[in-house]
Amino acid sequence: MDSKDLKLYEITAYTENHVGLLSAIAGIFARRSLNIEKLLVYPSDVPGIHKFKIVTRCEDDKIENVVLQIEKKVDVLKAFYHINNEYSGRESQLVRELVAQREKEENNK
Repeated sequence: MDSKDLKLYEITAYTENHVGLLSAIAGIFARRSLNIEKLLVYPSDVPGIHKFKIVTRCEDDKIENVVLQIEKKVDVLKAFYHINNEYSGRESQLVRELVAQREKEENNK
């Protein structure tokens, strides 16, 4: 399949900041022979959580598997994907809720 026929997807992953996570995520793409077109990593608006924005070009059926593999990583709270330039503002709120839930569970232990 010609790369012109592939859709451009943006993956957003909210993660804790741990050594080696970038390498693990890059390995997911390498195993599937996917090129990372753009990569941004920066602190999110949720304290202690970083945001990965990864743009890649691939088939529709591969993108869901890539996101699921990213979410399986221990340090990843949640990962989303959408066609490039479509953005869901709900992501940040969902991550805040996940962090609050995690903190509540840790306090109840």
